[in-house]
Amino acid sequence: MLAVERHAAIMQAARSQGWVRVTDMAERLDVSTVTMRRDIGTLVDQGLLERCYGGASMPSRTKAPRKSGAKAARPGRKATLGLVVPSSSYYYPGVIRGVESAAGALGVRIVLADSHYNRELERRQVARLLRAGVDGLLLATAEPPDRDPETIEWLSAIDVPVILLERSLAGPAASRIEYVRSDHAAGAELAVEHLAGTGHTRVAAAAGLRSPTARWLFEGHATALARLGITDGGVGHTELPRTDLDPLGNAQAVADLVDRCLAADVRALVVHADRNAAAIVQTATERGLDVPGDLAIVAYDDEAAALTEVPLTAVAPPKFDVGRTAVETLMLRVSSPDDPVATRRMSLLPGLVVRSSCGAA
Repeated sequence: MLAVERHAAIMQAARSQGWVRVTDMAERLDVSTVTMRRDIGTLVDQGLLERCYGGASMPSRTKAPRKSGAKAARPGRKATLGLVVPSSSYYYPGVIRGVESAAGALGVRIVLADSHYNRELERRQVARLLRAGVDGLLLATAEPPDRDPETIEWLSAIDVPVILLERSLAGPAASRIEYVRSDHAAGAELAVEHLAGTGHTRVAAAAGLRSPTARWLFEGHATALARLGITDGGVGHTELPRTDLDPLGNAQAVADLVDRCLAADVRALVVHADRNAAAIVQTATERGLDVPGDLAIVAYDDEAAALTEVPLTAVAPPKFDVGRTAVETLMLRVSSPDDPVATRRMSLLPGLVVRSSCGAA
């Protein structure tokens, strides 16, 4: 098909429905998205179309003002947002509840998919949602995107607005990618401050192996130690194998951690996640240690911290608010795609729930 024929087909579709999407037209005309973007750019340069997020629309005589409340991306149809999370059974149910709450208030439909922490499955889920015509995506990537430059390219190429959940990005290549996340570094600082406030001067930290939260937790832990003038007793930062994938490895790593803490006279720990903290409590009590008398623990996540043998003081990330805020932010993009709004990147502060594992309940 010649370029002039493609241009005519694009204009016919735009007049028919008021707008066109790059991916839809590329598939319909059997050309690459690169070619379609070039075609649409030509029509925009000629004044025949106006560029919008993911495509183009028929020119308007006057620019519509920003709406105070979000509306569907296409007139006469409720907006639909795709939501892809790595797990719908741990941590993310709180985020999902926040998403559902905001979606209900805004009249938005949500389609949920689970990647099970598998990058290939994640890509397939996202592709399926895009084919289904979602107007925007809420995405907690299976792996932290800053570990893989290809992921940044993939995210940047998605033709609908995207908000990352509980993930962050930095650098010029990711300058247009938005996110809403918990400030886990601040949460770790909160935990260390609490332990220091109960008299501890040596506080170590542990987190799940390859957990996206680990980097932030260790960063906040180190910052708090330096600010408060206390140490980790040389125990440092420990990564623990996942209890569900490597239970024997986790048990051994937990036992080794307790040994190192006792040898260094470290009597306080910040531990991500709840199940690791619970395993440390169990190991300590099996050795005749008292929690919190001999070893004080602050858990991180607060998913099941109240249900352990010794109810755990825990840092509680604002999961509900992350989900709610992400929907509200995404709908600003979906409802007004061509408004020149600055890139939004939000970090929400966790809270601390005091229970019995630090001696301060």
